[in-house]
Amino acid sequence: MRLVLLGRDANRVLAFRGSLITAAQAAGHEVFAITGPGDANTQAALRAADVAWHAVPLDGGSIHPLRDLAYRREVERLLRRIKADAVLAYNPKPLAHGTVAARRAGVARVVAMVTGLGHGFVGGGWRERLVRAAKVWLYQRAFKACDALLLQNPSDVADLDRAGAFGPGNRSKVRLIAGSGVDVERFRPVPLPAGPHFLMIARPLREKGLPEYLHAARQVRRLLPQADCAWLGPRHDANPSAIPERELRTLLAQSGVRHLPECVDVRPAIGSCSVFVLPSHREGTSKVMLEAMAMGRPVITADAPGCRDVVMDQVQGRTVPVRSVDALVDAMLQLGHTASLRDRMGAAARKRVLERHDARHVNTAILEALTGAGCRTGRT
Repeated sequence: MRLVLLGRDANRVLAFRGSLITAAQAAGHEVFAITGPGDANTQAALRAADVAWHAVPLDGGSIHPLRDLAYRREVERLLRRIKADAVLAYNPKPLAHGTVAARRAGVARVVAMVTGLGHGFVGGGWRERLVRAAKVWLYQRAFKACDALLLQNPSDVADLDRAGAFGPGNRSKVRLIAGSGVDVERFRPVPLPAGPHFLMIARPLREKGLPEYLHAARQVRRLLPQADCAWLGPRHDANPSAIPERELRTLLAQSGVRHLPECVDVRPAIGSCSVFVLPSHREGTSKVMLEAMAMGRPVITADAPGCRDVVMDQVQGRTVPVRSVDALVDAMLQLGHTASLRDRMGAAARKRVLERHDARHVNTAILEALTGAGCRTGRT
């Protein structure tokens, strides 16, 4: 079959879908990718992975009807040219419009993977309510065009159901998968460094909990001077909830947190930390958090959908109330002070990933949905 991955960022195709691509190719399928534009290094890497890549201009940070229509038409044109047999759409804008384009292009199997509800489902202000209403309307159209809907945690299923996003007859298409999966051979345990080294990897979004981490790190560094705190991610993001660059510079300067630029291979950064931190307000299932756990890192995260489903408090790490800087400080100090606790929780984290989030099992479920093999509707 000709399988097409439909996403937002070209440079995240291999980082987030690499093991799925390998599994699909091993099964004899051809893999294509349609994303926003990418740089020369990304294009070369995709060619080396034998992925036929196509770029389509994508305005992922806002709702712009004319641009969205142009995006949908171009995706439809490419899918017809590729003669795609199946499409997997996995970011909000490609999911909302690419699934409809795939159905219009006559693609036999159309699958949506909701990797998180994101902006609009976090917070209750009028802007969030407006974004949520728009997303629900778009999802209703998109889900109708799909043969299968892959979601990553029960809270997302319940909230979409409550909002009416599935629409008539589409709830039965839903099946849960354990996130995007982790290549447990590539992300192997490495010894924890001596001393407390905290790392957060995330986009610069408020809903990822980055402001809470920066404020907490400032206090932790004062109370535990030997602590090292770092954040890896881009300084700019088009998402409406992104922290403005000027504000971000100020927060970084005040916190003393080291900024590490965004990179394709996060293993060296994870290997240099002894505790991974992601106080996100909501996730589907964070892939980078699972990667850190696979490398034997304890995790401090929020008691939020998609986070508490992965980390059990005081077992693989700590879960703290959403937006609570004080609780985050306490958790960081607890793990920062006790090396034996970091070792024990890190080992439990690796065990959890092996048992529930091995990419081999997740990829089988995704490929079954794409090929129609072994699929039964209504498995949740």
